[in-house]
Amino acid sequence: MIPSSPRRTWLFLGITLLLYYAPDLLTPASWQQATSYAIGSAAYQGLLVVLWFAFGPAICRAMVVREISAGGGRNRVDQALATIADRGCRPPPMVLVEQVMPFVLTAGLLPRRCQTFVSTALVDRLSSSGLNFLLARAALHAQWPQRSAALLPLLVFTILIPDDPRGLASWLEIICFLAFWLVLHWASELHADWKTGQLLGAAAVDGLRSVQAAQASPLAWLTPQAPIRWRLRVLGSQAINLARGDG
Repeated sequence: MIPSSPRRTWLFLGITLLLYYAPDLLTPASWQQATSYAIGSAAYQGLLVVLWFAFGPAICRAMVVREISAGGGRNRVDQALATIADRGCRPPPMVLVEQVMPFVLTAGLLPRRCQTFVSTALVDRLSSSGLNFLLARAALHAQWPQRSAALLPLLVFTILIPDDPRGLASWLEIICFLAFWLVLHWASELHADWKTGQLLGAAAVDGLRSVQAAQASPLAWLTPQAPIRWRLRVLGSQAINLARGDG
């Protein structure tokens, strides 16, 4: 979900919770004890996850209060997209959103149906190399490996992990799954950095530093991003490999 107006945000949260708990609200309590109900409920929740991904671009567009289609910020975005396209990467449609919070999000299930949403606050804070890095990475997030890494763990967690964990074994199961997800997420993010470095060359290192500075926040440590030193190491090694290849 992208930042939006309070009304749209509460409306989105209300609809999401209503859809998520609809089976429990509409089904008699006696039915909910059956094994078939648990299987059907898990399948329903899994279907919701797939639908949220599939309709992600439309949902994000509904959350947008004002889209910027012209001006300096839009021109910078279009120039960065042209640079990425010239290097052989086809970026998805890019929506520039007027928003005071810095954010970027690639939404969608199928790569050809993905869209990327980026805020004016983030674009205005970035250097040219930073914007190229940000949008190139967002374009790579619209490819199958990244879409699968985003969807499949959430789908497995929704279907297999119980909604009401009871006992130590259930909590250990959740903790182990979350640890596995974090490792997978880091691997996916580092792979995206590696592909971005392959696309942009040595400029990717400066681009990452610009993005980190633009997204700096006292709560940045709460995000599940891979450690910055790992990301810089991946980009640095990629730049060295490219330099050797050119040599």
